[in-house]
Amino acid sequence: MFCGACGYSNPPVNRFCVDCGARIGTDPGGAVTDDVSARLSGMPTLPSTEVVWPGDLPREVDAKDGTRLRLVPAGFFWMGNKKQKKDERPYHLVYLDSYYVDETPVTCGQYQAFVQATGRSAPPGLKALLKTPEGERLPVTSVTWDDAAAYARWALRRLPTEAEWEKAARGVDGRLYPWGKDEPTGRANVGPEPGRATPVGSYPEGRSPFGALDMAGNVWEWCQDTYDQDFYPRANPRNPLCEDGDPRYRVLRGGSFGYSPFTLRASYRGWNLPHQRVACYGFRCAVEASRYRKAR
Repeated sequence: MFCGACGYSNPPVNRFCVDCGARIGTDPGGAVTDDVSARLSGMPTLPSTEVVWPGDLPREVDAKDGTRLRLVPAGFFWMGNKKQKKDERPYHLVYLDSYYVDETPVTCGQYQAFVQATGRSAPPGLKALLKTPEGERLPVTSVTWDDAAAYARWALRRLPTEAEWEKAARGVDGRLYPWGKDEPTGRANVGPEPGRATPVGSYPEGRSPFGALDMAGNVWEWCQDTYDQDFYPRANPRNPLCEDGDPRYRVLRGGSFGYSPFTLRASYRGWNLPHQRVACYGFRCAVEASRYRKAR
Protein backbone atom coordinates (compact mmCIF):
# COMPACT_ATOMS: atom_id res chain seq x y z
CA MET A 1 0.00 0.00 0.00
CA PHE A 2 1.48 3.35 -1.05
CA CYS A 3 1.73 6.23 1.40
CA GLY A 4 -0.14 9.27 0.09
CA ALA A 5 2.27 11.59 1.90
CA CYS A 6 5.66 10.31 0.71
CA GLY A 7 4.92 7.54 -1.83
CA TYR A 8 6.65 4.77 0.14
CA SER A 9 5.31 1.25 -0.52
CA ASN A 10 4.19 -0.29 2.78
CA PRO A 11 3.03 -3.81 3.67
CA PRO A 12 -0.78 -4.09 3.44
CA VAL A 13 -1.10 -4.60 7.22
CA ASN A 14 0.49 -1.23 8.05
CA ARG A 15 -1.70 1.56 9.33
CA PHE A 16 1.22 3.99 9.29
CA CYS A 17 4.02 4.63 6.80
CA VAL A 18 7.31 3.05 7.89
CA ASP A 19 9.27 5.81 6.16
CA CYS A 20 7.52 9.05 7.16
CA GLY A 21 5.09 8.03 9.92
CA ALA A 22 1.97 9.33 8.16
CA ARG A 23 -1.26 7.38 8.44
CA ILE A 24 -1.85 5.14 5.44
CA GLY A 25 -4.77 6.73 3.60
CA THR A 26 -3.68 10.35 4.02
CA ASP A 27 -3.30 12.67 1.06
CA PRO A 28 -0.03 14.58 0.50
CA GLY A 29 -1.39 17.48 2.51
CA GLY A 30 -2.00 15.24 5.49
CA ALA A 31 -5.81 15.22 5.48
CA VAL A 32 -7.36 12.00 6.72
CA THR A 33 -9.34 10.17 4.02
CA ASP A 34 -12.83 8.79 4.50
CA ASP A 35 -11.46 5.24 4.71
CA VAL A 36 -9.10 6.07 7.56
CA SER A 37 -11.75 8.19 9.27
CA ALA A 38 -14.08 5.21 9.24
CA ARG A 39 -11.49 3.00 10.91
CA LEU A 40 -10.79 5.64 13.52
CA SER A 41 -14.43 6.23 14.41
CA GLY A 42 -14.82 8.14 17.63
CA MET A 43 -11.44 9.86 17.34
CA PRO A 44 -10.95 13.57 16.67
CA THR A 45 -11.03 14.08 12.89
CA LEU A 46 -8.23 16.63 12.69
CA PRO A 47 -5.09 15.20 14.32
CA SER A 48 -3.29 17.89 16.29
CA THR A 49 -0.61 17.59 18.93
CA GLU A 50 -1.57 20.81 20.68
CA VAL A 51 -1.82 20.31 24.45
CA VAL A 52 -5.18 21.46 25.81
CA TRP A 53 -5.41 21.53 29.60
CA PRO A 54 -8.97 20.66 30.71
CA GLY A 55 -10.53 23.01 33.25
CA ASP A 56 -12.23 20.23 35.21
CA LEU A 57 -9.05 18.27 35.99
CA PRO A 58 -6.33 19.45 38.40
CA ARG A 59 -2.85 19.37 36.90
CA GLU A 60 -1.48 17.56 39.94
CA VAL A 61 -3.02 15.58 42.80
CA ASP A 62 -1.69 13.64 45.78
CA ALA A 63 -2.53 9.93 45.95
CA LYS A 64 -3.19 7.86 49.07
CA ASP A 65 0.37 6.50 49.15
CA GLY A 66 1.87 9.99 49.18
CA THR A 67 2.74 10.06 45.49
CA ARG A 68 2.28 13.27 43.51
CA LEU A 69 0.36 12.51 40.31
CA ARG A 70 0.80 14.56 37.14
CA LEU A 71 -1.97 15.08 34.61
CA VAL A 72 -1.39 14.07 31.01
CA PRO A 73 -4.31 15.64 29.11
CA ALA A 74 -6.17 13.89 26.31
CA GLY A 75 -4.86 14.27 22.79
CA PHE A 76 -2.48 13.03 20.13
CA PHE A 77 1.26 12.53 20.48
CA TRP A 78 4.04 11.19 18.29
CA MET A 79 5.06 7.66 19.31
CA GLY A 80 7.99 5.56 18.11
CA ASN A 81 11.05 6.47 16.07
CA LYS A 82 11.43 5.99 12.32
CA LYS A 83 15.24 5.89 12.39
CA GLN A 84 15.96 3.43 15.20
CA LYS A 85 15.15 -0.19 16.08
CA LYS A 86 12.52 -2.12 14.12
CA ASP A 87 10.24 -2.43 17.14
CA GLU A 88 10.10 1.38 17.44
CA ARG A 89 8.72 1.79 13.91
CA PRO A 90 6.65 3.30 12.47
CA TYR A 91 6.77 6.78 13.95
CA HIS A 92 3.06 7.43 14.29
CA LEU A 93 0.32 9.49 15.91
CA VAL A 94 -1.52 7.97 18.87
CA TYR A 95 -4.52 9.38 20.72
CA LEU A 96 -4.80 8.86 24.49
CA ASP A 97 -7.58 9.84 26.85
CA SER A 98 -6.60 11.94 29.87
CA TYR A 99 -4.79 10.13 32.68
CA TYR A 100 -2.49 10.75 35.62
CA VAL A 101 1.01 9.35 36.01
CA ASP A 102 3.19 9.19 39.12
CA GLU A 103 5.67 12.05 39.25
CA THR A 104 8.42 9.63 40.33
CA PRO A 105 8.96 5.88 40.53
CA VAL A 106 7.57 4.12 43.60
CA THR A 107 10.05 4.37 46.47
CA CYS A 108 11.36 1.84 48.97
CA GLY A 109 9.47 3.65 51.73
CA GLN A 110 6.20 3.47 49.84
CA TYR A 111 6.69 -0.18 48.96
CA GLN A 112 7.50 -1.04 52.57
CA ALA A 113 4.16 0.48 53.62
CA PHE A 114 2.48 -1.80 51.06
CA VAL A 115 4.34 -4.85 52.42
CA GLN A 116 3.28 -4.03 55.97
CA ALA A 117 -0.34 -3.44 54.98
CA THR A 118 -0.76 -6.55 52.84
CA GLY A 119 1.74 -9.10 54.13
CA ARG A 120 3.29 -9.48 50.68
CA SER A 121 6.90 -10.62 50.70
CA ALA A 122 9.47 -7.85 50.42
CA PRO A 123 11.81 -7.92 47.41
CA PRO A 124 15.44 -8.86 48.05
CA GLY A 125 17.48 -6.04 49.53
CA LEU A 126 14.57 -3.83 50.60
CA LYS A 127 15.31 -4.02 54.33
CA ALA A 128 19.00 -3.26 53.77
CA LEU A 129 18.22 -0.26 51.56
CA LEU A 130 15.81 1.15 54.13
CA LYS A 131 18.63 1.21 56.69
CA THR A 132 20.66 3.62 54.55
CA PRO A 133 20.30 7.41 55.00
CA GLU A 134 18.56 7.81 51.63
CA GLY A 135 16.71 4.51 51.73
CA GLU A 136 13.16 5.84 52.05
CA ARG A 137 13.57 7.88 48.84
CA LEU A 138 15.36 5.29 46.72
CA PRO A 139 13.26 3.67 43.98
CA VAL A 140 12.16 0.19 44.96
CA THR A 141 13.94 -2.40 42.80
CA SER A 142 14.13 -6.17 42.31
CA VAL A 143 10.34 -6.23 41.95
CA THR A 144 8.64 -8.59 39.53
CA TRP A 145 5.90 -7.47 37.16
CA ASP A 146 3.35 -9.12 39.49
CA ASP A 147 4.80 -7.23 42.48
CA ALA A 148 4.43 -3.96 40.60
CA ALA A 149 0.88 -4.72 39.48
CA ALA A 150 -0.11 -5.75 43.02
CA TYR A 151 1.23 -2.51 44.49
CA ALA A 152 -0.62 -0.50 41.85
CA ARG A 153 -3.92 -2.21 42.73
CA TRP A 154 -3.35 -1.58 46.43
CA ALA A 155 -2.65 2.09 45.70
CA LEU A 156 -5.90 2.28 43.64
CA ARG A 157 -3.97 2.75 40.43
CA ARG A 158 -2.47 0.47 37.76
CA LEU A 159 0.66 0.13 35.68
CA PRO A 160 0.81 2.53 32.73
CA THR A 161 0.38 1.22 29.24
CA GLU A 162 3.43 1.48 27.03
CA ALA A 163 1.81 4.36 25.13
CA GLU A 164 0.91 6.19 28.35
CA TRP A 165 4.45 5.80 29.60
CA GLU A 166 5.92 7.19 26.37
CA LYS A 167 3.60 10.20 26.19
CA ALA A 168 4.29 11.07 29.83
CA ALA A 169 8.01 10.84 29.09
CA ARG A 170 8.34 12.76 25.82
CA GLY A 171 5.27 14.97 25.55
CA VAL A 172 3.52 15.38 22.23
CA ASP A 173 6.28 16.57 19.89
CA GLY A 174 8.30 13.38 19.44
CA ARG A 175 11.37 14.59 21.33
CA LEU A 176 14.26 12.18 21.84
CA TYR A 177 14.47 12.48 25.64
CA PRO A 178 12.07 13.92 28.24
CA TRP A 179 14.02 17.20 28.22
CA GLY A 180 14.61 17.43 24.45
CA LYS A 181 17.53 16.33 22.28
CA ASP A 182 20.55 17.28 24.41
CA GLU A 183 22.77 14.57 25.88
CA PRO A 184 21.73 13.02 29.25
CA THR A 185 24.70 14.39 31.22
CA GLY A 186 23.36 16.06 34.36
CA ARG A 187 19.78 15.21 33.43
CA ALA A 188 19.61 11.48 34.17
CA ASN A 189 21.25 8.78 36.27
CA VAL A 190 23.08 6.66 33.71
CA GLY A 191 26.60 5.31 33.28
CA PRO A 192 29.43 4.48 35.68
CA GLU A 193 28.83 7.43 38.01
CA PRO A 194 27.27 7.00 40.50
CA GLY A 195 26.74 3.42 39.29
CA ARG A 196 23.70 2.78 41.47
CA ALA A 197 20.13 3.97 41.92
CA THR A 198 19.72 7.47 43.31
CA PRO A 199 16.83 8.97 45.31
CA VAL A 200 13.85 9.74 43.11
CA GLY A 201 13.75 13.27 41.76
CA SER A 202 17.52 13.78 41.96
CA TYR A 203 17.69 15.08 38.38
CA PRO A 204 15.15 17.92 38.09
CA GLU A 205 16.65 19.07 34.77
CA GLY A 206 15.43 15.80 33.28
CA ARG A 207 11.78 16.61 33.99
CA SER A 208 9.36 15.69 31.20
CA PRO A 209 6.94 18.17 29.56
CA PHE A 210 4.17 16.93 31.89
CA GLY A 211 6.29 17.20 35.02
CA ALA A 212 7.31 13.55 35.45
CA LEU A 213 10.80 12.88 36.83
CA ASP A 214 13.26 10.01 36.32
CA MET A 215 11.65 8.83 33.09
CA ALA A 216 15.12 8.43 31.63
CA GLY A 217 17.66 6.47 33.63
CA ASN A 218 17.79 5.49 37.30
CA VAL A 219 15.60 2.35 37.00
CA TRP A 220 13.74 0.53 34.25
CA GLU A 221 9.96 0.67 34.71
CA TRP A 222 7.45 -2.13 34.14
CA CYS A 223 4.46 -1.37 31.87
CA GLN A 224 1.15 -3.20 31.42
CA ASP A 225 1.81 -4.47 27.91
CA THR A 226 3.02 -7.82 26.71
CA TYR A 227 5.90 -7.37 24.28
CA ASP A 228 5.53 -7.69 20.51
CA GLN A 229 8.21 -6.23 18.25
CA ASP A 230 5.63 -5.91 15.45
CA PHE A 231 2.86 -4.33 17.52
CA TYR A 232 2.95 -0.76 16.21
CA PRO A 233 1.77 -1.37 12.61
CA ARG A 234 -1.34 -3.17 13.86
CA ALA A 235 -1.97 -1.20 17.05
CA ASN A 236 -5.22 0.60 17.75
CA PRO A 237 -4.36 4.30 17.30
CA ARG A 238 -6.59 5.17 20.26
CA ASN A 239 -5.48 4.04 23.74
CA PRO A 240 -3.36 1.13 22.45
CA LEU A 241 -2.51 -1.77 24.76
CA CYS A 242 -0.73 -4.91 23.61
CA GLU A 243 -2.46 -7.80 25.37
CA ASP A 244 -1.78 -10.44 22.72
CA GLY A 245 1.99 -10.19 22.36
CA ASP A 246 4.41 -12.85 23.56
CA PRO A 247 2.98 -13.84 26.97
CA ARG A 248 6.48 -14.67 28.19
CA TYR A 249 7.56 -11.02 28.14
CA ARG A 250 6.41 -7.71 29.60
CA VAL A 251 7.54 -4.29 28.46
CA LEU A 252 10.08 -2.19 30.37
CA ARG A 253 10.78 1.47 29.64
CA GLY A 254 13.23 4.23 30.53
CA GLY A 255 16.64 2.59 30.77
CA SER A 256 18.61 2.63 34.01
CA PHE A 257 21.86 3.55 35.71
CA GLY A 258 23.44 0.28 34.59
CA TYR A 259 22.68 0.52 30.87
CA SER A 260 23.83 2.47 27.81
CA PRO A 261 22.54 6.04 27.33
CA PHE A 262 21.03 4.70 24.08
CA THR A 263 18.30 3.03 26.14
CA LEU A 264 17.25 6.35 27.68
CA ARG A 265 15.53 7.45 24.47
CA ALA A 266 11.81 7.92 25.15
CA SER A 267 10.90 5.55 22.31
CA TYR A 268 13.25 2.72 23.34
CA ARG A 269 11.41 -0.53 24.14
CA GLY A 270 12.85 -3.00 26.62
CA TRP A 271 11.34 -6.29 27.76
CA ASN A 272 11.96 -9.25 30.04
CA LEU A 273 10.33 -12.21 31.75
CA PRO A 274 7.75 -10.87 34.22
CA HIS A 275 9.08 -12.98 37.10
CA GLN A 276 12.62 -11.59 36.84
CA ARG A 277 13.95 -9.69 39.86
CA VAL A 278 16.64 -7.30 38.67
CA ALA A 279 18.41 -4.70 40.79
CA CYS A 280 17.61 -1.93 38.30
CA TYR A 281 13.93 -2.76 37.66
CA GLY A 282 11.28 -0.59 39.30
CA PHE A 283 7.95 0.97 38.30
CA ARG A 284 5.54 3.86 38.57
CA CYS A 285 1.75 3.88 38.38
CA ALA A 286 -0.99 5.56 36.36
CA VAL A 287 -4.74 6.06 36.74
CA GLU A 288 -7.68 7.28 34.66
CA ALA A 289 -8.23 11.03 35.00
CA SER A 290 -11.96 10.60 35.64
CA ARG A 291 -11.21 9.66 39.24
CA TYR A 292 -10.13 13.22 39.98
CA ARG A 293 -12.56 15.14 37.80
CA LYS A 294 -13.88 18.24 39.55
CA ALA A 295 -17.61 18.55 40.17
CA ARG A 296 -19.23 21.14 37.92
